[in-house]
Amino acid sequence: MSQEQSKRESDQRGAAFHEAGHIVVAWSLGLAVGGAEIAIGGDDAKGTAEVQTADDLDLLDQLAICAAGLEAQELFEAPTHEGAGWGDYGKMVELLEDFEEEDQVKMMHQGHARAFDLVSSHRAMVERLATALFDKKQLEADEVAKLLAD
Repeated sequence: MSQEQSKRESDQRGAAFHEAGHIVVAWSLGLAVGGAEIAIGGDDAKGTAEVQTADDLDLLDQLAICAAGLEAQELFEAPTHEGAGWGDYGKMVELLEDFEEEDQVKMMHQGHARAFDLVSSHRAMVERLATALFDKKQLEADEVAKLLAD
């Protein structure tokens, strides 16, 4: 396998675990989830997952959903390029904009810890979903639902 192909697969694997982390954590917190896609627009590390808006959840759980992708990548040793997760981090900053900086940092750490706990407790589900997403590059909502039910 060429170095370029290896990098593409590594980025896609990281994106698959990232999106699976978001989906499983949101689902575990009672939110509706839909389809997911990776390797979007020529960026192997780019992905998206359909997750119900989390506005009704408490702040810690909203932060956990944001942090879930990066926590899943770390837990499964599935890195991508350094730009991955910036959108999630931006959402966390937005959620915490009314807090003092010290409290923002503390709450971000708590959000990451909550995400890690949820990803860890649903490890098999995250792996099953990420594997399917890596293999197919796109999963419809019904496929995600079936993988979450198994």
